[in-house]
Amino acid sequence: MTGGVKVCRSEEEIAWLVSLIHQTERHPVVVGSLGIDEQTPKWDVVALVRRLEDEAIVVLVDTEGSYLLTNQMGGKANSVHSGWVRIYPAGAWRLGDQNQNKITPAVSISKIVDRVLQLGFQTYVPTSLPTANLVRDSVVIDASPSADTSALLSGRSETDPSRHPIIRYSGIYPGIPANRLFKKGMKLQGNRTKGILPDFFPEKPVDDLKRRLLEFVGDIVCTWALVGEVRPNRVEIFMHPEATVEIISDIDDLTYEYTKGSVVKVVVMATLEGWEASAASDQESAIDAISALPGGPPWLLPPEIGFEPEVVEQVESVSNVSDDEEMVFAHQVIEKLEREVASLKEKLRSSRAKRIGLIHPSDERCLRAAIVADYYSRFTQSDREGYPLPELIFGPDFFAGFSDTCLMVPYDTVLRSVVNVAIGHPQTKTEKFQAGSRFGDEIDGWQIRRGHIAEVTSGAPRIRFAKKGSSVRFEWTGHHDDDL
Repeated sequence: MTGGVKVCRSEEEIAWLVSLIHQTERHPVVVGSLGIDEQTPKWDVVALVRRLEDEAIVVLVDTEGSYLLTNQMGGKANSVHSGWVRIYPAGAWRLGDQNQNKITPAVSISKIVDRVLQLGFQTYVPTSLPTANLVRDSVVIDASPSADTSALLSGRSETDPSRHPIIRYSGIYPGIPANRLFKKGMKLQGNRTKGILPDFFPEKPVDDLKRRLLEFVGDIVCTWALVGEVRPNRVEIFMHPEATVEIISDIDDLTYEYTKGSVVKVVVMATLEGWEASAASDQESAIDAISALPGGPPWLLPPEIGFEPEVVEQVESVSNVSDDEEMVFAHQVIEKLEREVASLKEKLRSSRAKRIGLIHPSDERCLRAAIVADYYSRFTQSDREGYPLPELIFGPDFFAGFSDTCLMVPYDTVLRSVVNVAIGHPQTKTEKFQAGSRFGDEIDGWQIRRGHIAEVTSGAPRIRFAKKGSSVRFEWTGHHDDDL
């Protein structure tokens, strides 16, 4: 195990992984490989697992495991090794260009998450709804959804405005992030749980898709679409998650022009039978894609524009051209040198970390840095405008009980609650002390409050804080009964 992530090393463990990959009713499987002499990956696998929770299965294989995986999967075309990451969408990993499922270890975790959601779009298995303790409700989205696929989406309950449930929307159109489905202020119908921190499961809004497509296309439109199945003479194009058209060619081999999962510019024309599509020229301007839900944002974003460096061709004399064996040997030497350089860099990083040392999470400087990092990673610019980070003051009693609090609930949960309390976010419940108690009245203009870290039950950990103007002072954290 590496940070709670399963590492497959033996032949039995690899056989289990291969069996998992071949299952069709499952989440996408993300397999990260370790390079030679690596004990842990160079990227943060724990953070990846946390961001893909309930979205994908993450597994690691070591160098020997990579060889076994290659043998049991029928060759390198369906395997992963040398520090790369590979995604196996359920039931669809054998189709199309297998290299599109591989991700270089140099890319960010966000790229891996986005690719998992994109590749797992059609074959994703959504989390089933709870079967009991559901309450009929409608929820209004209270903030602009984030482009971050790991960000939570919350809303205000109309039956109980004091509650702001987390909206669990993956079952509507799996793999599409919230900012491509919803807008701030949208009203959703569905069911929620009865808990203090409820979950809300929206239903897909009633939609006349054919009528919307007619209005969107008109006679003809140039727009963005998602590429589905690619065959030599026929390409499936998704104009909407549930509406497809086809590009047909009896002359060109379309497998050279299209890649499954990419976003392309197309011209769509209405016909008596429905619609037909063709590739759009570079000179034509494309409008935004149609929305996945009525009144929602465009469900697809145009692809990022990349600039390829100009290649200068060099003419070599016949005497300087190496034969195949020399080229293969040269590449082997280069790969060996790259591995040695990577190993030296890793040793340097390890030695520096030992010299610098680590700051304990309860140290004020470390906590302030973690607060800023959590705040800017969880909230978009528009969200930060609505919830600015105030001046933070920490009293000595706050850190006296901080370590014990982190033993009751995970440090990340405490950190998240501290940030939510500081900015006044509704996801963390806060309340006044009862009148007559020692904290019931203002003290020198400071209004004293209590914040619930995990749940509102007797014995659960609490944060006592005070607010005055644009300042928040954290006074104490610990056991609920101790505070009483």
